[in-house]
Amino acid sequence: MVNRSLLYGDNDAATLKDIAQSLFTVEFALFATAYWFFYLVVAAAVSAIAVIKFKVDYTNLEISQLRREIFLTLEGYTTNAVCYFIIIQFISSWRYEFTDVKDVAISYIGNSLVFCVWFYFSHRLWHSNRFLYRYVHSHHHESVIVCPLTSLSNAWIESVWVSTGYVIGPYFFGFSNIWGWYMVTLSIIFEAIIGHSRIPYSLEHATHHAVYNKNMGFFSYRMGRISIDKLLNTWSYKSEVPRMRKLYRREVMSYVWNDNEHKVNWDMLGKDVDCDENIKCDKPALVSDSDERDSSDSSLSSCSDCNGLAQNKGAPSCQEPMEKIICNPRQ
Repeated sequence: MVNRSLLYGDNDAATLKDIAQSLFTVEFALFATAYWFFYLVVAAAVSAIAVIKFKVDYTNLEISQLRREIFLTLEGYTTNAVCYFIIIQFISSWRYEFTDVKDVAISYIGNSLVFCVWFYFSHRLWHSNRFLYRYVHSHHHESVIVCPLTSLSNAWIESVWVSTGYVIGPYFFGFSNIWGWYMVTLSIIFEAIIGHSRIPYSLEHATHHAVYNKNMGFFSYRMGRISIDKLLNTWSYKSEVPRMRKLYRREVMSYVWNDNEHKVNWDMLGKDVDCDENIKCDKPALVSDSDERDSSDSSLSSCSDCNGLAQNKGAPSCQEPMEKIICNPRQ
């Protein structure tokens, strides 16, 4: 089998048999171990920062959600490791000069941009096609209230699809300095964990879990006005989504994060906030499986309201009236 990089020509590469056999080697075992170690360290560190510094309360998660996310992470993240190891062997034009800072930077920036475009349009396709949503992406959206464990909890087929985006840059455009490529893969993992942590600015992705047809891009909140979401009108701030004030009330009231202002109300973190005019709450109520079907404002109370306002063909439709998500009254 011969691979081709459009900028760097043809070279001999590993055969499919070689690649398959490599998955049963010590090298792959070490690669997968290092890959998992990175994920566990980052997830633990981000969780600790979220709880200690930003007073994020993860106790409103059901045990069933955590159990599901653990199994999906084992499935999806291990699939990622396999795909990345195959990609490393599949690309024939890797350059290994880590001292060439310019080449590393070009590969990092180029692969990041290519991946962002690939992920955005893939993500949008999943949500616009009911078949793809059901079999590729719905597993990830079973979690409405997110935590770092949610970040990579997806089915193996989604991992394979997403990993394809890491081939495009080095294979077709020559962004094939392997150190720049490694930096992209690790930064994507880091960003995914941050994006599900509920710390400042990351709630913009939590907004996507509340209303499925918004905030579909990667790095959108870092790229500001030039993000794909804003350019293609799929961006929404958390303050613009009523359901966010129910699911993440403390965080929404504690963070101000937009194009013009970035600040944290430190006095509000970890404090009781008003649910409405007469009720105080300590934390949002647990979200049940029936609540997870809601792809719009959680205050909707009828099936007709849901189907009328959820402008997303890929989102599950209501089959029965939905319960409102309310806060637990303080005892």
